[in-house]
Amino acid sequence: EIIKQVPMKARPSMIIRSKRAEQVELQTTAFMDAAPWWLSDSVEKVPQVEALVPVAMKHLDVETLDFSSEVHLAEAVRQAVKLANTELGASARLSRKLQDLAEKDLLSLLIGKGPLQPLYEDDAVTDIFIDTHNSVKVVRKGHAMETPFSFRSPAEYQLFVDRMLESAERSLSRRSPIVDCVLPDSHRSRVSAIHPSVIEAAEPRLCIRVPRLQQIAFFDILQTKTLPAPLAAWLSEIVALGEANILVLGPSGSGKTVMTTALLSSVNSDERIITIEDVPELFVPTVHLEKLVARPPDENGEGEITMKDLLRAALRRSPHRIVVGEIRDEEGRIFLRALETGHAGSIATLHADNSKDAMWRLLDLVAAYEQAPQGSIMRRLARSVHLTISMKLVDGSPCLMEVAEVSCNEHGEFVIKPLVSYSGVEKGRRTWQLQCEDSHWIRRVEEQDVSLMPGFGLKAASPVDDTAVDDKAK
Repeated sequence: EIIKQVPMKARPSMIIRSKRAEQVELQTTAFMDAAPWWLSDSVEKVPQVEALVPVAMKHLDVETLDFSSEVHLAEAVRQAVKLANTELGASARLSRKLQDLAEKDLLSLLIGKGPLQPLYEDDAVTDIFIDTHNSVKVVRKGHAMETPFSFRSPAEYQLFVDRMLESAERSLSRRSPIVDCVLPDSHRSRVSAIHPSVIEAAEPRLCIRVPRLQQIAFFDILQTKTLPAPLAAWLSEIVALGEANILVLGPSGSGKTVMTTALLSSVNSDERIITIEDVPELFVPTVHLEKLVARPPDENGEGEITMKDLLRAALRRSPHRIVVGEIRDEEGRIFLRALETGHAGSIATLHADNSKDAMWRLLDLVAAYEQAPQGSIMRRLARSVHLTISMKLVDGSPCLMEVAEVSCNEHGEFVIKPLVSYSGVEKGRRTWQLQCEDSHWIRRVEEQDVSLMPGFGLKAASPVDDTAVDDKAK
């Protein structure tokens, strides 16, 4: 009843914590450190409903159900629950209210998220792992944790898996033991399913990636101490300038997507942006946006649309900037050509540990498809990629580790010049340090009256010890 009084647009920011109305609390952000509500106070189950739903499932002929008709589906579920209720005997039959709860539960298994619904409602949950019907784990804010949720039986879990994959026109079997697909739900959840025969187990295993489409600006990641305020202002100006191509790098779950989304919040509103992703995770607050999303092949191996295909299509659609969700293979070569043809201010992400490794990995990806000397490709990359932003998880939360400027020397080799780097925690606060006070991009942004200067959380560059330099030279 309380939720009904909350405007629809406000509901995602509400969390219902328990059975009591006074325990409703506002969730300020997905980055809160508080324990999830579903861990401390999960929804109380009704024993009669728990017993009725499995019986009702046996009265459903799933293969004959018309999932395109909500009316037909609701009626079929209602009849199944009614039949199951009559089997309980006159003394044990459920009230109409409890039957409604059973119908809602069964419908959620067929066309919803079933017991996983609270995890989808938690914006901090990014990955859901199901090993067996009674083992559901998640990754929340970068931490793996158990959940109190489960399916009632292996049969119920199998029904959920089958229906979920069928919604994406896929199926899991010995002939097709590994399935990767994107669900047609509001989240565009990415699913990786493995048949029991592959892992010598009794039940299938699921890994569900839940993209969190949300509008994130630098203000939001400043609240999580991902980077210092002076650097956020400087990065915002350099993105608005629209001249520097940026590579955001780091391991999985390190905050690359969040950082990229924050960078895009500084793009001018009159610029046309095309985002290219295998799963739509980037949110760009502009009307001049096209989101291109890759598509895996169907069961017959047809209909696949790769990131490479999307990049080629994007070049024909006159964008000001191109944003690539992740460079993995041949899209590295096409992205380089896009940068060389004048799409300044573009951004891409890449899995790498540091800036030098990222440039070398990008070099390998391009060289695998380019018939050109390595030195030539290195010079092209150094001219096209101007800045790198390195991300990592520190104590479970995203942290910007380094901003570096990329160039090449007279030998055509990469020169990585750190501008700002993470220096650790002092007095309970994260701190960063300027590594240099002069560079091409620092000077270029200074022309816009924005300087990269020490400030809150950002320490000045260490003074050069002339004696140490002289001793090293000697």
